[in-house]
Amino acid sequence: MAGAFWGTRVMEIVKKHDSGGLVWKRIKLTSTRKANAKKRLHRVW
Repeated sequence: MAGAFWGTRVMEIVKKHDSGGLVWKRIKLTSTRKANAKKRLHRVW
């Protein structure tokens, strides 16, 4: 639920601040990807 909620929130923010939104969105995506990768590693081990 939280993931879906955050996804919609991020899209809203990006739409509001479109000029600097793309860069922020890219940073957000990379950070979340790293967190997900860590979670996957923990599950495997």
